[in-house]
Amino acid sequence: MKKRKILILCQYFYPEYVSSATLPTQLAEDLTAKGLDVDVLCGWPYEYTNAEYIKNTEQYKGISIRRLSYSRFNNKSKIGRIINFFSLFLKFGLSIPRMLKYDHILVYSNPPILPLIPDILHRVLKKRFSFVVYDIAPDNAIKTGATRPGSMIDKLMRYINKRVYQDADNVIVLGTEMKDYLIKHQISKRPDNIHVIPNWYDTVNLAEDHIYNETFKDCRQKYDKILLYSGNMGQLQDMDTIIDFLKMNKNQMDTLTILCGHGKKFQKVHQAIQQYDISNVKIYDFLTGTDYSDVLKIADVCFASLIKEAMGLGVPSKNYGYLAAKKSLILIMDKSADIVQHVLQYNAGIQVENGDAQTIYDFINSHTAKELQSMGENAYTLFLDEYTRNRNVNKYYELLKEGK
Repeated sequence: MKKRKILILCQYFYPEYVSSATLPTQLAEDLTAKGLDVDVLCGWPYEYTNAEYIKNTEQYKGISIRRLSYSRFNNKSKIGRIINFFSLFLKFGLSIPRMLKYDHILVYSNPPILPLIPDILHRVLKKRFSFVVYDIAPDNAIKTGATRPGSMIDKLMRYINKRVYQDADNVIVLGTEMKDYLIKHQISKRPDNIHVIPNWYDTVNLAEDHIYNETFKDCRQKYDKILLYSGNMGQLQDMDTIIDFLKMNKNQMDTLTILCGHGKKFQKVHQAIQQYDISNVKIYDFLTGTDYSDVLKIADVCFASLIKEAMGLGVPSKNYGYLAAKKSLILIMDKSADIVQHVLQYNAGIQVENGDAQTIYDFINSHTAKELQSMGENAYTLFLDEYTRNRNVNKYYELLKEGK
């Protein structure tokens, strides 16, 4: 029986280490192991890799990977970011003839204009495709100020959305709140083709208890409770509530808060720590490898946050790793989010309204480390029930194996 040929289109892929790369990589690995013939067309790994030598094409665990180089203007500049997006899009467009041999195309929402390519193939040649939505554009860009309503980018994305959400066999979102947002704002008029499939976390990096970094090992010995915020500190993350908590908690010297990541609000957090002389906080840039697994291992409680306006536009991906590492969660976001409902149901943490730093302070200081660890065990039960790699990859497989 001929294997079903699947092409994955995405910007980030192996050997990059950010979740936007590891998740498509793991999906491709597992779909291949299940008998599908998977190829990948992706962007060149400029930023998030430690690899010294990278090939244009590569065979990796049975997956054929082709990498496309594109412009490298400053991504912190709006113009630079737009040029880079369109440069990569052009390279994908020039690769259209390579896409004709595939039975199905699975396209990711990064860069946001990328789904237009399989949609064009669908309209011209009836090529079938599925669309994985990590962020809802252009709404997320408008909320962050990256573009404005009525701009060329806004109009272009609205045009693309009108076609893509209608034509895709499957639109895959990370949470029910994202599905509700698409329907409420009439971005999609086909609720029947929207499927909720959460992301996951691979527990291989948590398989051993050993802590490699001596600094983090010392932290675990010195402090009774350790709190962790990791990942993006961007415009959609509520860092203000966390800053208010840090100021409120600055005299609790048996508690350490570790913050690591990047984004537009990173400097704001860093400056607040210095301005208010908060000594029971450590802040780092983006941590990878054993450094990240070390801070995850030593933490008792982990934060995730979204501003009110970000509800439904995406789901913080770090949550899955927190649950897998048996950490209780402090979720600063709307209570209707799937992850909040699950955490409350399993008694694996708390939900906090935006601006309510007092509730965080009370929660941390009214629970012993042992009680927080007990909630962490509940978090792991939740992970096993809802957010394992095998469980959610199987959902993709069921959609793709026969082109449903």
